[in-house]
Amino acid sequence: MTVLNYVLMAILLVCAVFLVVAVLLQKTKDEGLSGAIKGGADTFYGRDGGDRTDLMLKKWTKIVGLVFALCVLAIYVIQPDYAETAAVSSWKELTQYAAGFKA
Repeated sequence: MTVLNYVLMAILLVCAVFLVVAVLLQKTKDEGLSGAIKGGADTFYGRDGGDRTDLMLKKWTKIVGLVFALCVLAIYVIQPDYAETAAVSSWKELTQYAAGFKA
């Protein structure tokens, strides 16, 4: 594996951890039954109640999600073609048991 693979995998790991944490920290849009009983929780500032942290988390979740998808695509493009390297014919020649195979 090349250095680029390791860098992309590290970025992928960091993005994955961030996405899990960011999604868990975000507020849900639906308040469930308690919101229906109270008549909703709309305030003067809108549904979010002026919560800038939640808006920032949503924004960063979209950005990091895009970076995550691009890293997955880049890793897929630069990975070696294992179909060629793991062909049965080449495996037979490279193993110590090659003498046991009769072609």
